[in-house]
Amino acid sequence: MLPVKKYYSNAKFLITGEYLVLHGSLSLAIPLRFGQFMEIYESDSKDLEWIALDRAQEWLHFSISEDEVLQADQKGKTEKDFVCFLLKQAKQLNPEFLKNFSWRVKSEINFDRKWGLGSSSSLINNVAQWADVNPYELHAMVSKGSGYDIACANYCLPILFRRNGSHPMIYPIKFQPKFSEQLYFVYLGNKQNSEESVAKFLNGNPVTKTQVESISLLSKKLLQSENAFEFDALISEHERFISEVLNCDPIKSERFSDFKGSIKSLGAWGGDFILVRSDDGKREVHRYFYEKGLSTIFSWDEIILS
Repeated sequence: MLPVKKYYSNAKFLITGEYLVLHGSLSLAIPLRFGQFMEIYESDSKDLEWIALDRAQEWLHFSISEDEVLQADQKGKTEKDFVCFLLKQAKQLNPEFLKNFSWRVKSEINFDRKWGLGSSSSLINNVAQWADVNPYELHAMVSKGSGYDIACANYCLPILFRRNGSHPMIYPIKFQPKFSEQLYFVYLGNKQNSEESVAKFLNGNPVTKTQVESISLLSKKLLQSENAFEFDALISEHERFISEVLNCDPIKSERFSDFKGSIKSLGAWGGDFILVRSDDGKREVHRYFYEKGLSTIFSWDEIILS
């Protein structure tokens, strides 16, 4: 049986502005070659069948009744709870959505879901397309995030993003550093809970307008960096700045102080991926991180959508 509808959303990296993007900083984000597919099939069942795959391997399979969606009052603790809540919010935005529950939904990510590249945001965006609703409105109803990941789900170019309710400011840009062959993305092996990180930050110390403007300026400068020396300096300045906001040590000084090059945290600090730049060759960079027990390493061209 062929699907009656098909959707796809990109995964993403937030290169600048982590945390402060929540307060309106201008931030650089990049869509990735990875993403999430969603296919909708007709079904004879009165309930909606939901199947989720991780690189072709099924990891979720359940049925959802209409009552479960209508009665969902929060995201809950399980994946099924979240899906029910997500579908309910989509239906609130478009009452015509899911008037018929006889559907079979197959959703598949083509990356390891532990990597934190946007399995939730790409799902939200796919459901928004299916329900024909504003993806930023739906995202705001189920998440406390900024929405930059929703923007990356829909764009095939790097973007400058500024949070602005259900209609954020998005500027598609060109960002292909001349030294991109010296850039790597390394998975630290410790997936962070984005919602918990966001909530903790929002409940912490207040952020000043000056701090937001400083990160916005750094985002612009990074785009204009002409060489690796400038890039390294800006990366170090960004890390120092965010470390003061969060009151914690930058990842390089904490774990990779002997690395020859620059390192920047991406997303929630303490896990997920880091951005690395080094004059050393690919073999030397891989050897360094392998010896640290880290083996998931991508070059720029291997992971960045271009």
